[in-house]
Amino acid sequence: MKSYLKVSTAALVIASASVGIGINPAFAQQSAEEQDRGIADIVVTATRREESVNKVPLAITALGGDTLSDLNITKFDKLIEYLPNVRAASRGPGASSIFIRGLSTDSPGLQIAGTAGAQPTVALYINDAPASLVGRNLDLYAVDLQRVEVLAGPQGTLFGASAMGGAVRYITNKPDTSAFSAGFNSSYAFTKGGEESVAGDAFINIPVVQDKLAVRAVFYTDRQGGYIDNIAGTYQMPFNGNVGVAGKLPTGNPLLVTRALQSCTAVLNCTGSGYQAPTRQTIDNDAFVEDNYNDATYRGGRIALTWKVTDDWSVDLMHVRQELDTDGVFDFEPDVGDLKVTKFADNSLRDKVNLSTWAVNGRLGALDLIYTGSFMKHSATQVADYAGYSNIGLYLPYYECDAGVYYSSQAQTAGNTCYAPNKSYQVRNRTERMTQELRITTPVDKRIRGTFGLFYDENKLFDNTDWSYLQEAAGYIYRRAPNASVNANDTSIRPVKVGFFNDIQRKDKQFAAYGEASFDIIPEKLTLTGGLRYYNEKASINGSSNGSFGGARGVYNAVTGTYSAAGSPPTTYNVSANLNQLYADASPAKYDGVLYKANLTYRIGDGSLVYATYSDGFRPGGFNRRPCRVPSAICPTNADFVRLGTYVPDKVQNYEVGGKFSLLDRRLQVNFAAYQIDWSNIQITIFDQNISNQTFTTNLLDARIRGLEGDVTWRTTPELTFNSAFSYNDSEMTKYRKNTTLLRPLGSPLALSPKFQFNARMHWEKELSSGLAPFAQVGFHYVGKSISDVIDNVDIRYGGSTAVVYNGVTVNPGDVIAPIKAAQNLGSYSTVSASFGVSKDEWRLELFGDNLTDERPELYKSGNDGELRTTTSRPRTIGLRFSYKI
Repeated sequence: MKSYLKVSTAALVIASASVGIGINPAFAQQSAEEQDRGIADIVVTATRREESVNKVPLAITALGGDTLSDLNITKFDKLIEYLPNVRAASRGPGASSIFIRGLSTDSPGLQIAGTAGAQPTVALYINDAPASLVGRNLDLYAVDLQRVEVLAGPQGTLFGASAMGGAVRYITNKPDTSAFSAGFNSSYAFTKGGEESVAGDAFINIPVVQDKLAVRAVFYTDRQGGYIDNIAGTYQMPFNGNVGVAGKLPTGNPLLVTRALQSCTAVLNCTGSGYQAPTRQTIDNDAFVEDNYNDATYRGGRIALTWKVTDDWSVDLMHVRQELDTDGVFDFEPDVGDLKVTKFADNSLRDKVNLSTWAVNGRLGALDLIYTGSFMKHSATQVADYAGYSNIGLYLPYYECDAGVYYSSQAQTAGNTCYAPNKSYQVRNRTERMTQELRITTPVDKRIRGTFGLFYDENKLFDNTDWSYLQEAAGYIYRRAPNASVNANDTSIRPVKVGFFNDIQRKDKQFAAYGEASFDIIPEKLTLTGGLRYYNEKASINGSSNGSFGGARGVYNAVTGTYSAAGSPPTTYNVSANLNQLYADASPAKYDGVLYKANLTYRIGDGSLVYATYSDGFRPGGFNRRPCRVPSAICPTNADFVRLGTYVPDKVQNYEVGGKFSLLDRRLQVNFAAYQIDWSNIQITIFDQNISNQTFTTNLLDARIRGLEGDVTWRTTPELTFNSAFSYNDSEMTKYRKNTTLLRPLGSPLALSPKFQFNARMHWEKELSSGLAPFAQVGFHYVGKSISDVIDNVDIRYGGSTAVVYNGVTVNPGDVIAPIKAAQNLGSYSTVSASFGVSKDEWRLELFGDNLTDERPELYKSGNDGELRTTTSRPRTIGLRFSYKI
């Protein structure tokens, strides 16, 4: 498979080079005289009308197409190096959550993000099309873009739900009706200790009818070689009774620890010798050992059409298709070695997206009108090794071992062996999203002007996730189908090893009406802007969770130690939670309200301004699968299930002052913003086996964020430009909404919110008399220390009814018996990149290097399954890139 990908990727690169088609960087619109004198201007649409980025009273970072090309940015993990207040909880390509200004608590594991994860705090847009996903990001390959806009802070009035942290917008190059153009980029790179990477992309722009109708097409493929090794290892259900070791408790799987402790009930001077520990089988990963096995391949394209019907009316159509395939994992295990893991099953992602957008632009008298719509269909199939769940799975021995292990009193009659702990899960997420928006803007040159619109969004997520942890040797010998009562989307008979599955549909519908109006109190000097957005949101959940607890095991023969089929074997799974029934009177949940914005801007001269802003935002609420069991002490009725199973929207209020200053005849641009954000009713996703064996989301916390961010661009000479940006964030957890022992102490910072981040780069380019234009660039990126999660721990506690003494240590009901750390410290780090080359007329040749000092930045850490895993940057990479355009 890898050989094929290498050949096919290289073939596109060579083919594109041979025909002369590829990427053309989008340069900021400016005259030759302005280029020689000042800083290039970038026109953005962050306020839903075209304005210079440095004249918008808003904290916004805009990277133009030429900058994206200069920095060799094609993927989001590279992009955030140059966005100082943006972080990501990354588990690899297509598996990240995006955060701005520290509005982060961390994200759940990918296996349950679709079903149990909260909506994102940052909205992602492709042009005017919302493209956010729950639990992962749309990792769109960034080629042939006009610019990327990053809007910091709540953008609720113009961008709505899930933009309370901000918005990231990819703005594509539109077809040009005036002239033909084409070009290509091709690159080849080596990674220290890893495989080579090959990439190629191409575009062509064809005016079908001069100045009337044009088509633009973009194609790309990028095969990123691996750099993490899966090395040989063995594994078994963990347990150590520490029998007779004074002062030591048993360790390992929490169920086995519990049973060992319970063996000491009412036993004097107990040393654990009375517990008959199970026989534990061992597995190896010989079939999966591989060097550099975490490769990723992006393949896709985009086709767009522009039709200028009249001078006042035009139609834009676009379709995007991308496939992202990965193998292996992108977080390594420090305890195993640098860039090493031991995995015992396949790990892969098959991610596909199709996005169609349409827009009609026109004028009705003095009014500008735009109607836009989009339909997105996204699917992700992720398969992952789950062997490590034996480390923390409280109920796992029930499925992986003989019944005598779970019910220790039956060890002699029901078997006492834990079998080969081969486990995996398969996530099949499918998202269908349709949006429509109608927007009207009044003339920009009027003293009173405004933007008004209507918005509709229908977002459906279908989640089918199968956990394969049953062991046939433990008696799980039946293939079964979903129970008919749950009305499953997928009614197929599952493989024997599937012990639990979700079959869930989440649906969010939103209608909104919004407006933003500006009044020039003093024309060209002082402007007051006010905005509001009325939203009406409906969130619903349907489907079921299905398991194998009780009655799914064959008949045990104590003599032979084997299992045989029962006379009437089960044909369906047990229903763990039938959400269609449990939420019949509660789903859909309805939320409505009004978001507000106010801004006062004072303009200084032609190119500078100061402003003050108040804005707010929100994120929709939702439902859980199983926050508790009915009936139980905390959940005696269905009404209690609904009460505990529903979480409400969380909200932010933002207070901000800022300034943008154009100095030294437009050769120096200085921007800054200072802000305080109050975040209330924060939605936090938790896996706490003391409460439920299923992950759930609840409103648990309030927080406050105070920060300062800024950027400086200085064109010191016509040839040399210096850019830098920084952010200072002081986040603080201020209030628990419920009694909890899980969260970090009040006063602690939020997750993935380093106090200080900084980046700087210098770019030099000079055209010689020969027409050759040598260039060079160097960049530096620094991120301060942070934590990975606001949840301190998900420790498992002793569930026995009375205290026991084990090896002289007293264990009371509720004491921690299996510590599981959630929050991990992320160290500070810095990286350096550089490039140099030469260009002339249509071609450009460049040598580039990333992570030149070969650092191992701790981008993200996870303690899921009791295994510490670290996501890091690609090691030192050196490459050569060639571009051509006509």
